[in-house]
Amino acid sequence: MNWNEILFWLLKSGLFFFILITACAYYTLAERKVAGFIQDRKGPNRAGIWGLLQPLADGIKFLTKEEVFPTQVSKVMYLIAPAISMTCAIMAWSVVPLGGQIPLPGFLQNATGLVFLDLQVANPDTGILFLFAISSLAVYGIIIAGWASNNKYSLLGAIRSTAQMISYELPLGMSVVSIVIITGSLKLTDISASQAGLWNIFKLPGLIAFFLFTVSMFAETNRLPFDLAEAESELVVGFHTEYGAFKFALFFIAEYMNMITMSCVVTLLFFGGYLVPFGILDGHVLQPLLGLFFFLGKVLFFTFLFLWVRWTLPRFRYDQLMTLGWKKLIPWAILNILIASIYIQF
Repeated sequence: MNWNEILFWLLKSGLFFFILITACAYYTLAERKVAGFIQDRKGPNRAGIWGLLQPLADGIKFLTKEEVFPTQVSKVMYLIAPAISMTCAIMAWSVVPLGGQIPLPGFLQNATGLVFLDLQVANPDTGILFLFAISSLAVYGIIIAGWASNNKYSLLGAIRSTAQMISYELPLGMSVVSIVIITGSLKLTDISASQAGLWNIFKLPGLIAFFLFTVSMFAETNRLPFDLAEAESELVVGFHTEYGAFKFALFFIAEYMNMITMSCVVTLLFFGGYLVPFGILDGHVLQPLLGLFFFLGKVLFFTFLFLWVRWTLPRFRYDQLMTLGWKKLIPWAILNILIASIYIQF
């Protein structure tokens, strides 16, 4: 790899990061607007036209607030925890493909012919394994934050959240196993390409896996009705109770980043990813660009689903959360692996 390729890769990574951070900022605005609509109120409407500058105002507030360190905290671990959560959220995004290969403009092409831009930072052969391995590491940020805060409410919130994430990683991972069996690949681009004829959601194992995955992803991202770590009547806001200013912002951004990542993954696994339906413009040079818009449209639906569910369903009790995961989802996930194994034989 020469320096030009390294520079190009760094520029692409920086562009993806900027897009993702901007998307997270405006996702927070979208949530407040959707909440206002559901609750029959306006939501943010003072900062800029229609409140569009509200994320910028929030960002300035987080950056300029005084950094407070509670007494008796383990300062090094206290600071490391939000960094772990944010790092894992960014790294998980690095293997998500947004589309196919888009040809670059003429002035960026080399003498050998066309140069294509992959709408993905990295495309490893074990992309789905990398994604879930990185997502699993995020639990360390939560448990360290609760322990290092030296606050019993924070520690209880961290333990709750950790137990929840570990419990729901099992049905989440097993639902993906059935998709891997159907498609025969761990590569996210291959999983998307395998749905050219029929999306996985329209196959029996894929349909069951979709419901298992969707329920589990709400628990994995600590969102209602599974946000037991943030039960304000018991634990204030759980593991990040003692965090404020930019430290809290890192946890906040990581949560929204994970929601966007999960929305991308569910689109790739079950809804054809960036494939254009009905073979529109097959082989045409503009097909990857059109596929990007279809992909974004599907992702937007699932990001909206996160908001819709939050302001519609009440919070589960903790025993209900664990019963659903261990006694309902895991048995169904095991059964679905068997169904997927039988399905590929016919």
